[in-house]
Amino acid sequence: MYNKTAVNEPKYFDSLYPDTTRQKEIALLIPFLEKGLSSQLIGLPGVGKSNILRLLSYNKDVRFKNFGEYEKFLHFTYIDCTEIKGRPLLDITKFILLSLSFSLGERRLMEESKKVSEFLEEGLKLHDELILFQSLKKSLDYLSIEKKLTINLLFDRFESILPNINDQFFTNLRVLRNHAKYRFGSIFSLTRPLEELIEPTLLSDFHDLIVGNEIYVSLLDPVGIDFRISYIEKAVRETLKQDLKEKVLLLTAGHSKLTKLSVEAVVAEKENPQNLEEFLLKKPALQGGLFGIWNALLPAEQLALKNKISYSQALEKYPYLTNSGLLTLNGISIPLFEKYIQSVSIDSNEKITFDEVKNEILFGSTQISDKLSPSEFKLLKFLIQNKEKLLTKDEIINAIWSDQKSQEGVTDQALDQIFYRLRKKVELDAANPHYIHTVKGKGYRLTD
Repeated sequence: MYNKTAVNEPKYFDSLYPDTTRQKEIALLIPFLEKGLSSQLIGLPGVGKSNILRLLSYNKDVRFKNFGEYEKFLHFTYIDCTEIKGRPLLDITKFILLSLSFSLGERRLMEESKKVSEFLEEGLKLHDELILFQSLKKSLDYLSIEKKLTINLLFDRFESILPNINDQFFTNLRVLRNHAKYRFGSIFSLTRPLEELIEPTLLSDFHDLIVGNEIYVSLLDPVGIDFRISYIEKAVRETLKQDLKEKVLLLTAGHSKLTKLSVEAVVAEKENPQNLEEFLLKKPALQGGLFGIWNALLPAEQLALKNKISYSQALEKYPYLTNSGLLTLNGISIPLFEKYIQSVSIDSNEKITFDEVKNEILFGSTQISDKLSPSEFKLLKFLIQNKEKLLTKDEIINAIWSDQKSQEGVTDQALDQIFYRLRKKVELDAANPHYIHTVKGKGYRLTD
């Protein structure tokens, strides 16, 4: 018999949600978990990807609702990648071990937590990545073989560490899976599919365990959003009138962050706004949330929305717009966002620049570094630093892939593919590039 109080787990905010929250997405995750496969949770910024991962980690009722008695054999370790942004693989491995030990302790699995901590201390003695990874491998062997636990690492905001990720990271995950078999898996929270963000070569060892295993997060989770609104009302001791709540949900389409910010803005007012749409669009917090969605789109996708692209056209040319739920048969799904983009201009002559202080690449005033793979970032940076100069393939290869070993794998076809992917991310029309030009038989040039 399931007893909600059998394990005294910490009461994080996500542990308070009803057990049917995000049931659709979790149901889609289950087949991957059962097969020992990794998966990708993909969605627009603020749609609730983090919430799903934290529900799995901290909400025992949600776990039992979806996994039944098998829940006691499942362990989810939440890893916020923003905490290890810019760190090398050694620190990433260390953080995984720390998170694993800490999460076991939170579930009152004290013996298991202590054992993993011992493996961690042992691995830290020589400050060597290989030795530390052996400690992680020992931990997984101990937990999966001896304790019969299925360990799932939940990488939230995975884009944060992509610039520092190399093929060894995914090779290590493959090794862990080979040891634990069906008792190990990973879930990556991403704004866009992993295959768009990194080179195929980085995923070569892990390809069959992750590619294609994509779950797009719905804009609206009725159970979760009702709980969140109710929680805000209790916190501020104000009740949102039903008609006003319906208007908010209509304008935001139930998008998690936009709805939360809208409700907070409305309940803070003494009187109901006469024009709710105009009222919300003037709020800086809402503007920030809407800009986050806009900024997640590629320039060509932005232009397509501004030009009112049809659903069928987007389905063929820009599937992210339809897969993410931003565009439906009825048009843009979030009315507040549709109104917002009317005020956003697209300049076909925006400059692409590099900010040396922040180590970021900007398209106009918009930061686009997070959309680029490590090689794409280095390539575009090199092009910017040599703007208007014709660069040969050899010059580019020597600059981007400096060591001889990595250069050997860069064929003309591979280089052409990187330029193709880069154009898709910075050009309004990749077929007719404005910035990145190929001079047949000679090389490449970046122009304004």
